[in-house]
Amino acid sequence: MKSKPTLVVLTSNALRHRYVANRLIENFDVLGVISEVKRALKQGETVEENAIIAQHSRERDEKEKLYFGKETKFNLPADKILNVEYGGANSPEVFKLVSDLKPDLIALFGTSIIKDPLLSAYDNKIVNMHLGLSPYYRGSATGFWPLVFNEPECVGVTVHLAILKVDAGAILGQVRPNISANDDSHDFGYKTIIAGADLMIRCVRDYFAGKIQPKSQHPGVGKLFKHKDFNAQAVIKMKENFANGMMDEYLKNKPARDTRYPIIEI
Repeated sequence: MKSKPTLVVLTSNALRHRYVANRLIENFDVLGVISEVKRALKQGETVEENAIIAQHSRERDEKEKLYFGKETKFNLPADKILNVEYGGANSPEVFKLVSDLKPDLIALFGTSIIKDPLLSAYDNKIVNMHLGLSPYYRGSATGFWPLVFNEPECVGVTVHLAILKVDAGAILGQVRPNISANDDSHDFGYKTIIAGADLMIRCVRDYFAGKIQPKSQHPGVGKLFKHKDFNAQAVIKMKENFANGMMDEYLKNKPARDTRYPIIEI
């Protein structure tokens, strides 16, 4: 049996997505990358709300450059990269490409929700890197919403098998990032991605080798958020939590607070 799987990577097109893809390229035989355009943040209903969301987006992009500014491209030949519009990961073109490449596994990070026929064709072979600790926070922006609800202990990464139900597939492993009291929400998010890339590599390798037994999730547990739920009021609340000492309070009681939300570590 091969020691390492062949992969096709389905991801998005920001610097952070290139970082994760390039880490996988360093560690596995990646046959191709499908890069889907990222959906924009939901806009507010007033000029003031739009200004708040735009500022949040600018701060995110500036911090992303600090963490991943060197990731200017996918480190594969151009003929192994397919760029598609948002939602294009489910297109017939992508399905044919993946079918022709015949990867052992598909590595997924940051695309729109994957559907049939790809899900059925690669049942138990699509490994998703989900920015959130399932089942506590599922769906969209799951690194953001725990900070709105003053639960930084629920920020992290879940690597799981992709199924039709959103972020509900059996878990291969989870991790929380190493953070400091001075981190803002974007530091928190990008440190989570760095920790997640390391976890993704371990999970892909060990799952393919039969060293991980996926752990089923409990249905109906936790909070589910959709793209439409994001709004300026949530951004304001999140920033207020940071200003009011959320990080200091969490770090002072980190072991006890983390224990309230157990994760599957490998």
